[in-house]
Amino acid sequence: MTSIEIGELKRLAASYAMERVMPFEDVTGLASALVRRYLLGLGDSLDDYAASWDASREDPDGCTWPEWVALGADVQARYIGLEVAQCAAAMLDRIASSEADIHDVMPEAWEAAR
Repeated sequence: MTSIEIGELKRLAASYAMERVMPFEDVTGLASALVRRYLLGLGDSLDDYAASWDASREDPDGCTWPEWVALGADVQARYIGLEVAQCAAAMLDRIASSEADIHDVMPEAWEAAR
């Protein structure tokens, strides 16, 4: 895949991922920041996406999807976007569940003078 093709795939995947994480987005922009972060190394992960797709392309009803190489960029981007959105949602859940604990260790007053 050329760098132009990877760039287009990344753009499409980001669009699909953002559509899925939009319910989690707030004024901080954390959801979209996570999507951008997870797509940074897309070029290095393409073989992993292909292997994952090919290993799971038979659905529970017995329908078999085409191999990764036979897919158009749009379907590949939807698959990548879905995975990236799931990663972002999982990270947002982890942050939300541990956020209350971050203030458990308050600094010493003298540390403010450093």
